[in-house]
Amino acid sequence: MKSISNLNPANASSQGGALIISLVILLIMTILGLTAMQTTMLQERMAGNMKDRNMAFQATEAALRTGENWVEANAAALQGAQSLRSVLAPNPISSWDGNPNSGTLPGFDNQLAEDPVFHAGAPYRIRIGIQLPPQFRFVYPVTARGVGGVDSTIVILESSYEPLN
Repeated sequence: MKSISNLNPANASSQGGALIISLVILLIMTILGLTAMQTTMLQERMAGNMKDRNMAFQATEAALRTGENWVEANAAALQGAQSLRSVLAPNPISSWDGNPNSGTLPGFDNQLAEDPVFHAGAPYRIRIGIQLPPQFRFVYPVTARGVGGVDSTIVILESSYEPLN
């Protein structure tokens, strides 16, 4: 039998050290795990937002092309019926509803919060060359607006379209 006097004092003090070291390592691993989880959640949200913005952009692009095709078909009527557009005062989006120069793409994509819309503005003239008498071309502003899967994702594009005829 061993007596109490035979115990080494160095062994007695090291018995709690392993517990403290393992708790510190466990704390470090927990912090690393939480950080990795937060980073993964942030990346997931960023990927979802990028997908939503891409959906809105594709819808807006489709509405813009539809608006350009509409201008191609109706350029003569637009030119004769409207005065030349002031570049400093474009039509606000709120005036597009019910406007004969506006249109929507209903049912374009069921995942979108709203249907994409386009608006063709009154033409403006661009002078060609410097010769006299001056020659002008008519260019039509076409603006399109698309919304992604949520109402807060909005993309607006505008092009200046010159009809072929």
